[in-house]
Formats: sequence, structure tokens, C-alpha cells
Amino acid sequence: MGCLLLHTPVRDGAAKGKIERFFRTVRMDFLSRSLDLSSLGTLNRAFNAWVEDEYNHKIHSSLGMKPIDRFALDRARIRYLPNIHANDEIFYVEETRTVLGTNTFSFRGTAYEAPVLLKDKKIQIRFDRKRADTPVIVYYKNERMGQAAPVDFIANGRIKRTTHTEDQP
Repeated sequence: MGCLLLHTPVRDGAAKGKIERFFRTVRMDFLSRSLDLSSLGTLNRAFNAWVEDEYNHKIHSSLGMKPIDRFALDRARIRYLPNIHANDEIFYVEETRTVLGTNTFSFRGTAYEAPVLLKDKKIQIRFDRKRADTPVIVYYKNERMGQAAPVDFIANGRIKRTTHTEDQP
């Protein structure tokens, strides 16, 4: 993505002044209202409405313009991610696994089949830590190989295999 996570120096108030001032405005203007706290979704909708309808449309004292207009000045510099299925995977947790000689690896107590032949290779798997139903995606040398599938031992046991001995060609 080309993003860097940079933290401000410890005890450097000036570096955090903008966000601290925004938090103060949120406390004074938004949180001081009588809010429906019945669910997080309701609170989020109320906050988004406040930001979109009120905060972004008032002249900011130090900017001398509306925050939404200031944002629009830099819009040409903003790079958006292409709309592809792998965008969510950028934020998945990554772990390293070793693929066994059977082209399988273990994850959360389940055997998975690697999507391509990666026997005896170290791979990275990406997954959503909070949702167990999301797919396990396999990467090898930072290249997306595909989605891993749990091994189907029943179907695997029905596959006809030919055995080769030293006497057979």
C-alpha cells in the first residue's frame, strides 16, 4: 500500500495538537448532547451525521475554511486502492507456516491444503483474526497463491492412486 505507521515523539504535544483539538470538539459539541446509546451502530450513525452535517460544514478557526473544503484541496494527491477482492486481505493478520510433504499445513487445529504445489516451503497465511469464517489466503514470497481449503479426508481417501515400484516403469 505504500503507507508508513509513524508515531509522534513522546511528550510532544504540538505534534498531536490537531487530533487533540478535534477530540475536544467532539467532547464539547457531540458528546454533550443527549444521545441514543442503545447500540454501537446507532451511536456510529449519529456521529457520522454530526461530522458530515455539522463539523465539516462550519468554518474552522485556524484553517479559515470548512474542513471539507480543506480536504478537497488535497484530493488530487490522495491515492485510492483499486476495487479488488484482495483489499480486505491487506488488513489480515499474517503468520508463517511450513507446508508438509503432503502439500498441507496446519492452522487452528485444522489441516489445510495449499492451493498450489508448495511442498516443504515456508509460506505466509493471512486471515481475519476476529472472524473464523473468513478464508485463509496463502502467500509465497509476497505473491498471492490463492485460498487454502480444509483437507477433505473422505474425498482424499477415494482418489485412485497408482503405485510405482522399482519393477514398474
